[in-house]
Amino acid sequence: MRRSIVFPLIAAGAMLALSACGSKPPEVGQQFIIERVPDERPRWITRPPADRDDKLFFVGLKTHASSLENGNTDARQNAIQKIVEYVGGTGMVDYTKARVESGLTDEGQAGNYVEDGFRFLAESIAQGMREDENYYERVKEWQPTGWRYFYNYHVLVSIPKNSLADAARQAFERQAAAARARNDARAEAFANKLREQLTPGMTPQSTVGGQ
Repeated sequence: MRRSIVFPLIAAGAMLALSACGSKPPEVGQQFIIERVPDERPRWITRPPADRDDKLFFVGLKTHASSLENGNTDARQNAIQKIVEYVGGTGMVDYTKARVESGLTDEGQAGNYVEDGFRFLAESIAQGMREDENYYERVKEWQPTGWRYFYNYHVLVSIPKNSLADAARQAFERQAAAARARNDARAEAFANKLREQLTPGMTPQSTVGGQ
């Protein structure tokens, strides 16, 4: 008799718990922002500021970061990559011209030299770049195994235009020195041609706001 009373009570308790939690569980992949720092999302995360005070501004982003530290590191790397792309995309340096002038005909080999240049350039940019602001969201996402938590991290960075030209020039000087150390004359010639393009006063005047 006692057992027949206990089971209905358990069932009733489960129904009450389900009704208290809502009508249905979230859909798989559904996300909820549970924390923002700062409280309001800044405008610069979707539209970087226009150039001012002879500075260029870029926004780096890392989604689904496992920690704040990882989010900041990867967002900064993303910003550096955008600056590297800016250097080539705005005509500050012309990789194709440098390849032709240095006599490189093997496109695969030239691609390797360009990648080396990107690496040296990223290292130089990291030293001259400044992190002005950051913003992050802590997110929970429903998965079949339960809730998953992660961070979406944004950084606003700036770099003076003159510093960017100097960083690029120093990067290609180091690239040439590294090629010389391994007796790679073609790689050295390629890096020197890039460096020669970065003469004083050739820093571009276009803006990156809205990229």
